[in-house]
Amino acid sequence: MTNEGRSRPRRAGWRTRCVACCAFAWFLCAAALAAQGGGDATVKVQLSTGVARPGERVVLSIVVENARAVRVTSVPTVEGLVIDPPEGPSTGRYTTIVNRRVTERIETTYRCAIRGAAEGQFEIPPFELSVDGATVRTRPVTLKILRDMRGENVGFFQITPSSNKVVEGQPFTLELRFGWDRSTGSNYADLSLPWWGTLRGALELDMEQPPKESGRVLVNGEIQVPVEQVASTAGSDRVEFRMLRSFLPTRAGKLDFPTSFMEFGRSSDRGFFGARKLSNFFVRAEPFELDVVPLPREGQPYDYSGAVGSLDALATPDTRDVLVGDSIKLTVDWTGSGNLEFFEAPDLSLLDAFGDFRVYGTNEEKSFGRRRVVYDIAPISADVDAIPPVPLSVFDLESEAYITLETDAIPIRVRALEHAASLEGDAEPGESFTRDIVDIDARALGRVPPPDANAGVLSDRMLFAGTGFVLVGWLVVRTAVRRRVGDPAGPLERRRRRARRKLAQRLRGEDDPKAVLASFTSYLAARTREADEAWTGRDVTSWRREHGGASSEATGDELADLLARLEAAVYGGGARVEKDEVLRAADRLARTGL
Repeated sequence: MTNEGRSRPRRAGWRTRCVACCAFAWFLCAAALAAQGGGDATVKVQLSTGVARPGERVVLSIVVENARAVRVTSVPTVEGLVIDPPEGPSTGRYTTIVNRRVTERIETTYRCAIRGAAEGQFEIPPFELSVDGATVRTRPVTLKILRDMRGENVGFFQITPSSNKVVEGQPFTLELRFGWDRSTGSNYADLSLPWWGTLRGALELDMEQPPKESGRVLVNGEIQVPVEQVASTAGSDRVEFRMLRSFLPTRAGKLDFPTSFMEFGRSSDRGFFGARKLSNFFVRAEPFELDVVPLPREGQPYDYSGAVGSLDALATPDTRDVLVGDSIKLTVDWTGSGNLEFFEAPDLSLLDAFGDFRVYGTNEEKSFGRRRVVYDIAPISADVDAIPPVPLSVFDLESEAYITLETDAIPIRVRALEHAASLEGDAEPGESFTRDIVDIDARALGRVPPPDANAGVLSDRMLFAGTGFVLVGWLVVRTAVRRRVGDPAGPLERRRRRARRKLAQRLRGEDDPKAVLASFTSYLAARTREADEAWTGRDVTSWRREHGGASSEATGDELADLLARLEAAVYGGGARVEKDEVLRAADRLARTGL
C-alpha cells in the first residue's frame, strides 16, 4: 500500500510562529493592563514577636506590595486577646533590582496592637482586605502568651548575620545557633521566627541541606526544618545545633529582624494521640537590623552585569587543537562570595574580541556557590591562535568599586581545511555554499553518452543549477529561521520544547506551594528563552512594555490570575493551587504561542 494521495500534516513555518508570538505578545499587553489592579499584589503579615508576657504589647503588621487601593475590611476576634483597630495606612515607594531589572513598587502598611490577658497559645485568624477591588485574606499567625519564660540559664539562642551592612544585590547569611544543657533532658525545639517567610526587601536563596542525620526542628509551629548538630567539645555538657539561611537584598533600606524565641524541653514519645510536653523552657534571640546601601551609580559601567561580590573566574576548553569550524566547548566558572545566581553572564557573540569565532549557544548551571556557563564556539579562521579572555563587570566588595574580571587568554592551534569553504562572516551563506559545491559532477555514472552532446551539457547544467538552487534556498530559509527564532537545534530551543515535560516532572509528587510557583516560573522562563530566575519577582507591566504581550485577553487574564494566586499561596496566605490546574494552564499558553 502506497502513501500516494494521502495528505500530510503541515508544520507551521517560522512566519506563522512569529505571527502567533506577536499575537500572544499583543494580547498579554491587554491582559496585563486589565489585571494590573491587584493582579500581582502580594500580602504579608508579621508579628513583632511570637512570644509575649500577659499585657505586653505585640504589633501585627500587614504589608501589601504593588497595589493602589488597600483597605482592611474585617478584623478577627480571638477570645483571650485584645486586638486594636488597625492604624494606617502608611504608604511608600521603592525600587527593587533583580536580574538587572529595575522595578518600581508601592508598599502599603497597616499595624494593629495586640495584648493577651492570660497565658495560652492563640491562633490569630486571617484579616480580610480589599486589594484593588479584590478580597484578600492574610495567613493565620500564632502568638504565645506566657507568664514565666524560664530557660535563659539552661538554653541559648543566637542569630548572627554575616555582615551588618551590605549593598544591593550582595547576598548575606544568617547563622542560627541554639541549644541547651544536657541536664534538661530536652528532646524537642520549636523556633518562633517572626521574620521567617515575611522578610521585606529580600529574596531567600536555596542552600545545601545539612546531613540528614543531623536532626530537625519545628519553625513557627508549622514546618520541620533540617539543622546541623554541632560536634561537642571535650567536657562540654551542652547540645548545640546550627542552621544557615541566606538572602539577597533587592532594595536599599533597613531589614528588620524582630525578637525570636526558642521553646525547648522534653516531650513524651509520639504515640497515637501525638506527643505530650513534660517540661518546656524558653530563650530569646535579640532583635537586630541590617543596613542595605544602594549600589553607587557613579562610575557604573554601561555593560554592568549585576554581579556583586568577591569573585574568581576560570575558563577551560575541552580541546585546544582544532580545524577551522570545529566546535570548542569553553567552560567558564565563576566562584567566590557573591550573587552568583543573579548576574547576567557575558554574551560572547556581542564581544569584538570574539569576532573570529562563531558562537552557537550556551548552557548554564547555577548554584549558591558557583555559576557555570558552557559556551559552544568555533574559530572561523586559521589565523586564530588563542581564545580571548571572557570579561565580567563586577562590583567588587573588597575595593568597593566596579572592576572587570577576566579569564586568562587560552592559546589554541587552528588548522586550515583543504578545499574548505570559507567560514568568514563577510560571505553570504548562499555564496559560501555555492563555492563549496562547484567541483561536484552531477552527471550519472557510466559510459553511455547522451543522445545529443549539447543536450547533455544543458541537462547537466540544469541539474547542477537546480540542485544548487534547492540547497542555497534551503540554507537561506534556515538562516532566516535562525535569525528570527533561534537555532531549532540550539539549547534554548531544546529547553523550550522540553518545558512542558520538565514542568510535569517537577510537579510530580510536589506539594509545597513555593516549589509549585518556582516550577511554573521556570516553565515560563523556558518558553520565553530566558534564565530560570527571569520570572521571579517580575513586573508584568514592565515586561510587557519591553517585549510586547499575549495571545488572547482570556489567556492573558488567566496567566496574570494564576501567577497572583500562586504567589498568594506562598506569601499571602492564599489557598493552594492544584497542580493539574497549573499543567492545564501551561498547555493553553503553549497552544496560543507562548
